[in-house]
Amino acid sequence: MAKTPMPGRCAGRAASEPPSGAKIRGDLVLLARPTFRRFRLEGSALAVPDYRRFWAALIVSNVGSWMQLVAQGWLILELTNSPFYLGLFGLLRSIPALTITLVGGVVADRVDRRRILLVTQVLASSLALLLGVLDLTGLVRIWHVLAIAFLTATVMAFDNPARQSLVPSLVGRERIASAVGLNSAAWNAAAVVGPSLAGLLVAATGTGSAFILNGLSYFPVIWAVMAIHPAPAQPRPGTGLAQNLVAGLRFIRSDRRIWGLLTMLAVPTLLGRPYLQLMPVFARNVLHVDASGYGLLMGINGMGALLGALSVGAMGSRRGKGKRLLVVSATFGAALIVFSLSHWFLVSAALLLLIGASQTMMMALTNTLLQLNVAEEVRGRVMSVYTLIPMGFMPLGTMLLGTLGEQFGVPPVVGVAALLVVLFAALAYRAFPEVRELP
Repeated sequence: MAKTPMPGRCAGRAASEPPSGAKIRGDLVLLARPTFRRFRLEGSALAVPDYRRFWAALIVSNVGSWMQLVAQGWLILELTNSPFYLGLFGLLRSIPALTITLVGGVVADRVDRRRILLVTQVLASSLALLLGVLDLTGLVRIWHVLAIAFLTATVMAFDNPARQSLVPSLVGRERIASAVGLNSAAWNAAAVVGPSLAGLLVAATGTGSAFILNGLSYFPVIWAVMAIHPAPAQPRPGTGLAQNLVAGLRFIRSDRRIWGLLTMLAVPTLLGRPYLQLMPVFARNVLHVDASGYGLLMGINGMGALLGALSVGAMGSRRGKGKRLLVVSATFGAALIVFSLSHWFLVSAALLLLIGASQTMMMALTNTLLQLNVAEEVRGRVMSVYTLIPMGFMPLGTMLLGTLGEQFGVPPVVGVAALLVVLFAALAYRAFPEVRELP
């Protein structure tokens, strides 16, 4: 007679032991957990709690900034119907950047960078809310938009050097490349959402709501900065502010690597990147789309920029960043030439994906190489020059191209400027071997 299995022993064993497949999957999960945790701790700046909060807040704020950028361009065109005023808007934004940003870098090397950010974020929020109220009440005039643009750029001349210089002290040298890539990804992820959201809001409710939302978007950054643990006091230079500024500029000029990186960023920024401020002209007059179509184009550009930022982050410690910088600069100019010739929405959108990726890779690679090759005591001043270039040269280029575009048409002017970017990239390959050989 066959024995009946003991219920307690066999049933208990069957209940306590999972099927072999489930057991293997569980073992793999247990093995993967420490590996994933180790990757987070060693490979990513997001493992640092202070930086993680700061980064998340920046995403929210960046969405608001992109919304305001898109809405301002559309509002200026509605108020004036003139590319010249788009250029004047850019010029007024460039004046504080060109005249004050270097001072902002000296201040960032002398004053607690957290305090600088708290003041600048509160002021920027107030200016955005003021513009929103003026617009929603129907009182806005072109001089309001231009004056607030000038004041906001003045605030940012102190904000950006402090923000750029703060990050390495939060994450440490070994995570600088990760932090640069994440910061760029935060800005460019917002560039996907912000313009599209702005286009929908402008089409549905007008430009004022975009300005209000931008003003509110600064609040998370204020909270995140207040939560950052105090760092060791920064050593205060014994010399005066002017001497500090001159010493920083002498350092930049004496180091061929730093000088070459900044020059290679300045020329494409001046001649190529103004396409973004002139996008309302391409959207309305060349591609014949409304505000939502304009927002979609800006969103696609932002999607390309996000892909470019993630590509730089994925490079990690791989060598050859100097050569890659030259390649993406030439690619940016070449794609922009073709974009200036396009009259088809889908072709233009596809080109904007490539343009956005290449110009962001150019910025992020330059930032990474600067952060890795500059000493802490001059970091604020070097990074102030880095931030001066997009803040000052891009609006200055917008004024130049906008003025010429008024006379000769925006697309051919943008195309010729893009050709100069390609020619400069070829020249830089020979003129700056120190940059070409950077790892």
